Amino acid sequence: MKEYTTKELQKLNENPYTLKATKNKISHTAEFKRIFWIKYQAGESPRKILIDLGYEPTMFGQKRIDSLVQRIKKQALSGKGFTEGPNRNKRVKIVSNEEFTPESFAQMQHEVLYLKQEVEFLKKITKVANTKRRQ
Repeated sequence: MKEYTTKELQKLNENPYTLKATKNKISHTAEFKRIFWIKYQAGESPRKILIDLGYEPTMFGQKRIDSLVQRIKKQALSGKGFTEGPNRNKRVKIVSNEEFTPESFAQMQHEVLYLKQEVEFLKKITKVANTKRRQ
């Protein structure tokens, strides 16, 4: 396993999303995990998310990034919230369905329907463009 240098440790510990970094391990805040999960679900790559959150992906090997994704995914799907620190008992609550209003559900349904229409439109445009290229 790669050990972090003193310079890398300083950069990691200066990041507001780092709870604690040692030469072998980095612990992230629950807020980092929450933001990471939202962006990951939206289709962003883990490396881009790390950059957006102020980390240099070159400090992390691919195995470490994959492990991070798996841990965050496991915590998100557990329904118990994201853990923070070695205690593992301190959890930050994931927003439950009960906190959404009927209006927000209606808005989300509207957005989903709109996005579906948009995808179908893009498929048709692509099909027409491909047909014209063949001619």
